[in-house]
Amino acid sequence: MQTETTTTTTVSVPSHLHDSLATLLAPNLLPESLLLLLQTHVKPSTDASATEIPYDTLRQISQWAQTEPGRVSLKNNTLNPSDYTMIAMLAGTLSSPSAKLAPYKRPLSPEEEAMVKSKERKAISALLNGFLSTIAVGVAMWWLGGSISMRTDHKVLLSVLGAIAVAVTEGILYWIWQWRYHNALHSQKKLAAVKKKKVDGVGSEVAGDVNATVVTTSALDTAAEGSTRKRRGAATSES
Repeated sequence: MQTETTTTTTVSVPSHLHDSLATLLAPNLLPESLLLLLQTHVKPSTDASATEIPYDTLRQISQWAQTEPGRVSLKNNTLNPSDYTMIAMLAGTLSSPSAKLAPYKRPLSPEEEAMVKSKERKAISALLNGFLSTIAVGVAMWWLGGSISMRTDHKVLLSVLGAIAVAVTEGILYWIWQWRYHNALHSQKKLAAVKKKKVDGVGSEVAGDVNATVVTTSALDTAAEGSTRKRRGAATSES
């Protein structure tokens, strides 16, 4: 089965592309799911339509137009299937990345990077050990069958069964190890998030203390200045 890759690239919708796509809005022409997808970007009126359309939407329309039901549906509506190939629809358009930014992905902490590198080394070692163990058991079973004078077909069967048993066991152990690793990495991420919250909290407390100190100092300065003025006023009155 071919895997489809989703992209966030958008394509401008000039007048000729709008006209070609608007004709597909006719009832009973496109499949319902594809029609709903197209209707979110293209309207019968050019002014009401979007100025760009996702590349994936055009790709799905092109793929449908090249199918037998798509060609029949287009021809029944006096439309040319070749007008809906990617080459025809992209002619005279501008492609650009989507205006939407990709979701932010937090970089790995040093502890997480070290854990990932350690996991890669251990995974390679585990796979290599599993492969060698499977080969070794198969050879051992063959030798054991020969030592008890088993027939060749029986020795082959014994070797294969032994190798399969070891391979299954190694696969189960590898799965358990992967499960534990992902749990440990998840715990590490939670711990890093908690540490970040604590650091942010300490920073806020320090900022609050600094602000309180500044306010207190300002109040003391104001009080001292007022007291000095009072003393000067009293001295002036006495003289």
